[in-house]
Amino acid sequence: MLDERIEVELELPLAWITINRPEKHNSFATTMWEALIERIHELEDHPDVRVILFKGAGDKAFSAGADIDGFRDKVDSEDEALTKVDKPTESAFLVTERCKKPTISVIQGICFGGGCAIALSTDFRLASDDSRFAITPVRLGLGYPYEGVRRAVEELGPSNARLVLMTARRFNADEAKEVGIVHEVHSRENLMDAAKKLGMELAANAPKSVATIKESVAQALLPESERDLENLDAMIKDCFDSEDFREGLKAFNEKRPPEFRGR
Repeated sequence: MLDERIEVELELPLAWITINRPEKHNSFATTMWEALIERIHELEDHPDVRVILFKGAGDKAFSAGADIDGFRDKVDSEDEALTKVDKPTESAFLVTERCKKPTISVIQGICFGGGCAIALSTDFRLASDDSRFAITPVRLGLGYPYEGVRRAVEELGPSNARLVLMTARRFNADEAKEVGIVHEVHSRENLMDAAKKLGMELAANAPKSVATIKESVAQALLPESERDLENLDAMIKDCFDSEDFREGLKAFNEKRPPEFRGR
């Protein structure tokens, strides 16, 4: 049974994933990380979903990260901690990052620790003007996993990654935008509308083309020796051979918006 605190709501062509544990500031129990992975895979396979948006239940938090109180008493050794906590957590970050469809984090209130890491794993991040951000393993005496550091460096740049990770500083929304944690800051009243607008803007484009651009960016961040350009070339050719490409040309000539079907 999947943890029901990770909820899915369809608003086609958009889909919402809600972290629903507001009484704990939407912190993640171990089973919630596993449920998040499954929900993302389900929405990747849904033919009518074009964009996936993430939010926290209530208005106080996107997510406070991992529920430390919840797993502290259940872990008897360092190896067990790595297995029960680090592995599903890191898997959730990677699955979010590698999702084939565009992803948007819609952040209100607290966005700390693993919650901030989830947000950094999405393609776009919009926040309310009263949001707060922090990644704090150095305050707990923990070593932050390489993949988390790698992701922070890619999203924020090395200087800002050092600032965020080595100081464990709390950033307000405007400061978070300055260092690259978020792309846009909106009032609470306008945040959801702005997120839906961005989602629909992405959804209006050809799905195969969007997926190819997302994969191209991911490949560009890899060392040259690790890039799979053969697969990327196949994706580009698939766009050229697609019905959507023919629809795009036809719509351009007819001076109308295209109606892409992802085929």
